[in-house]
Amino acid sequence: MNVLKNIPYRPSSDDSGLCDLFIPEQNQHRDVVAMTIHGGGWCSMAKENLEGISQWLCHDMGLTTGNINYRLSSAAPWPACGDDCLTAARFLLNDDKMISGEPARRKIIIVGASSGGHLALMTGLRLPAEKVVAVVSISGIGDMKTDQALSPGRYKILFSHEPSDAEIRDASPATYLKPDSPPILCTHTPKDNVVPIQSAQVFLDAVHRNGTIGESYYYEKEETGYSHRIWIPGSSPHRLYPEIEAAIASFIKKC
Repeated sequence: MNVLKNIPYRPSSDDSGLCDLFIPEQNQHRDVVAMTIHGGGWCSMAKENLEGISQWLCHDMGLTTGNINYRLSSAAPWPACGDDCLTAARFLLNDDKMISGEPARRKIIIVGASSGGHLALMTGLRLPAEKVVAVVSISGIGDMKTDQALSPGRYKILFSHEPSDAEIRDASPATYLKPDSPPILCTHTPKDNVVPIQSAQVFLDAVHRNGTIGESYYYEKEETGYSHRIWIPGSSPHRLYPEIEAAIASFIKKC
């Protein structure tokens, strides 16, 4: 695995426009790349928090993977982070210098965790459908209105004010569902106390009503404290529990 660090995907005076590129020794999917998006309530953390998932997608799944930073809402409110994710995806789809294969034929798999799950859904559903193989939201925020009712504070930070219903709707993934939307997987545990599972369930209901291929993987993990219950304790970089990785791998292979 070859790793190229801190590649700019857009002009930036800080590190918010950077990504790390993980390139497999044997590229099993010449015309497919992956992109990983970290969480942190849109206002904290960085690409290093998803490095373990990026390494797994590259090493185990054979996917060239871009692990991205984006502008945090503490510095630039919505839609800055969403715009950055779209820009990063287009960069990975069109690069002809570091990524092998023909950009014209290239497609993307987008994976995000927590608020990064929301960003993965928003990115995958706003790109041209024919360019997206699949979208994976790990313990992600699916339906914003449902999650806002449970955790209103993070939305004031995301928008830098109390958002209107129209703003919430415009930033909600279900708004962008179309008949040809790409396949979507949502993984979650009912015991998640960071992002309650209800928002994922409401979103998946919308996916199924739309006729989109949508799958869920719900699991149980006995952990204490404030936690998504997705990371192997003590893993560095963070690695997902094997059963979550297996569910994601199975879904991607079917797509």
